[in-house]
Amino acid sequence: MGQSSKKQQHLRELLEPEIRAFMSSKKTLQLATVDANGRSNISYAPFIHDADGYYVLISEMARHTQNIFVNPVASLMMIEDELNTSNLYARTRLTFDAHVQIVSRETDKWSEIIPLMIERLVNTAELLAQLGDFHLIKLKTEDGLFVKGFGQAYKVSSDDLVDFVHLKKGHTSLDEND
Repeated sequence: MGQSSKKQQHLRELLEPEIRAFMSSKKTLQLATVDANGRSNISYAPFIHDADGYYVLISEMARHTQNIFVNPVASLMMIEDELNTSNLYARTRLTFDAHVQIVSRETDKWSEIIPLMIERLVNTAELLAQLGDFHLIKLKTEDGLFVKGFGQAYKVSSDDLVDFVHLKKGHTSLDEND
């Protein structure tokens, strides 16, 4: 194993548990979608995560759901609470680009995920799952970014494994650009 591979393995061993703990501490994610005219929208939704992706239960009356129907891509973000950070510019966050799929009520996946949502997200999820305008949406993630603070950004793969250090160059001052 080369020196670079050893560093990569060490980085994974350090960051994977931190990323997984950060994810499991969150119950909602921010969801960015785009409509047919290219207008963006940001919203949030409670979620659960399994090996196949992130799942949200959202109403077709919501703008983000309408956007997903016409443009099945999204970005998602989980972010540290403002009250828990020492610096608002450097909040810990995990972001992903995602492809979106609607999970039909008649599938095994619906039958698997909805009880998990009810268990994790309590009674409201059970009520919403019974409403016809709510859809279970799978967000299949691609490239992501885990940011721990200034100069501590790491590219992550869709299965939340650290791929490589994203920022190798530090920030520059205005004087350095002259």
